[in-house]
Amino acid sequence: MAFWKRFFVFCGAVILMIILFNWVIMPLYVKHNTLVKVPSVVGQDFSDAKKNLDQAGLEGLQGDIRYDPSKPIGTVLDQNPPADQMVKDGRRIYLVVSGGEQLYDVPNLVGRTEREAKFILGQRNLELFEVENKASAQYPAGIVMSQVEQTGAKVKKGTKIGVVISVGMETGDLKVPDLIGKNVEDAKKLILQSKLMVGKINFQPSTTVSLNSVIDQYPKANTMTKENQKIDLFVNKEVKKKADEKSEEMNSMDEIKGDDKNKDKDKDKKDDKDNIKKDDKKKDDKPKPDDKPKQPTDKSKQPTDKQKPTDKDTKKNDTPKKDKDNDGTKF
Repeated sequence: MAFWKRFFVFCGAVILMIILFNWVIMPLYVKHNTLVKVPSVVGQDFSDAKKNLDQAGLEGLQGDIRYDPSKPIGTVLDQNPPADQMVKDGRRIYLVVSGGEQLYDVPNLVGRTEREAKFILGQRNLELFEVENKASAQYPAGIVMSQVEQTGAKVKKGTKIGVVISVGMETGDLKVPDLIGKNVEDAKKLILQSKLMVGKINFQPSTTVSLNSVIDQYPKANTMTKENQKIDLFVNKEVKKKADEKSEEMNSMDEIKGDDKNKDKDKDKKDDKDNIKKDDKKKDDKPKPDDKPKQPTDKSKQPTDKQKPTDKDTKKNDTPKKDKDNDGTKF
């Protein structure tokens, strides 16, 4: 009786083990090694892509964020492993999500020079825009005294950040005209009409304005200044190469030297002519050896033309005498 009892207990244990192996252990083992085809979720919203991967027995996880202005925020841009690849069931699928258009933080520009502000904004793919120039007793000329966009604000790439540039303290009662974009000749006329003077003109290439137009000016437009203040202009013009400049400079120097030589020759000729004239004059002034020096005469002692007997008179006097004599002899 005890034998049969042990026998039935053993058989029951074996049957239970078979049931557990066939219905629990083997399904788990087989399912773990099952290969699943990865579905394509690129272009879907992240939440929708995650649901589709879960339904396929896979796990979707967010990976990198890539900025793409053409895709909305949260759109799946890429996946790893890629679509249609066979992977084990439960594999993790990493998704690259779009961050939309990248935004940049606006830096603090107050107290910076205009050049520093341009450099700082350029590092963030932003641009500087001068809204206004104002006089200030606190900030020296050329320093940013305020900005339109607040520090820390998020802006898009290429956004122009408006700033107000200080021109220092007001030093005059004349307003500097705005010359940027004007032809250089028109700018000169406008400067003179404003009772100011044309300063140094600097030439440099630019694509913002047409040729021979003003790119920039100093002092800046709308600043206050005194009468006869010089206004320096920066004009758009193609800059010649150094070799051309040197050859042009040499040609101009040769021309100048040639002019100087011609002037010297003309001067020498003129001097020679003057010296010849002086020598001739001296020769004329010297008494000739054949000429006798004139003796001073007394006008009172010299006979006048009336007193001097002429040949005609002598002939007249002689003729009648002869006629008388002849007449006497004949008759």
